Amino acid sequence: MLEDKGEAKKKGNVKYNVLIVPDTGTEAVKQFSVNMQVIKTFVAGVALLMIAALLYCVILTRELNGSKNEILVLEVQVSDLTRQNEWLITQKAEQKEELTKVSAELEVKVEQEKEREEEIARSFIPSGFPLTGKASYSEEDKELEGNPVTWFEAEQGTCVIAAAQGTVSSIAGSDSSGYIVMVDHGNGYFSVYRNSAKPEVKEGDSVTTETELFKIGQWNGKLGYQIIKDEKYIDPLSLMEISG
Repeated sequence: MLEDKGEAKKKGNVKYNVLIVPDTGTEAVKQFSVNMQVIKTFVAGVALLMIAALLYCVILTRELNGSKNEILVLEVQVSDLTRQNEWLITQKAEQKEELTKVSAELEVKVEQEKEREEEIARSFIPSGFPLTGKASYSEEDKELEGNPVTWFEAEQGTCVIAAAQGTVSSIAGSDSSGYIVMVDHGNGYFSVYRNSAKPEVKEGDSVTTETELFKIGQWNGKLGYQIIKDEKYIDPLSLMEISG
């Protein structure tokens, strides 16, 4: 029994020789004695290091894959944001173009409205000819009671018409003395028409350049025409010349 134990002890203490042989003949062969337990420990350590390295590689791979997935998600988000930005830029350009178009149309409408208002304003200035046909006028008799007047001589069948739009503000006179029709144009202008015929309008009537005030017959071809501006009489011919 003692011999068996001694042999087992000897077996447990077995050492292994490790030779290091150089590839040239100039160096000596080196020999190391290594216990089996040391070898086992070394192998176990190497195995643990390999396992740890493998785990680290697995973890690193997972992290890299996760990072790649995050990068892909971010790339998709960047792509979406880029498309949205391009869409917004396009929308902005279209809105700018539409705004420019609307502004231009608005300017045109404003200009048209301005022209229309100016045209309406001009239509209330008594610059028109107060007769529908041809007529002559006196170059000598240009005043009436100290105020400017123009006397027209019209042919039979001609009509006396308002020189501009307005409202008949007053009618005075009689069949024996003749009639005076005054038209208020609402802008400081009044036009006055003197004729011996009975007026075709009455006070309060709205008149235009087509409204007949008197009809010229055989005995009433003479028309006295006056214009008042801001409560002062002015030469009717000068206003007609300025306005054409």
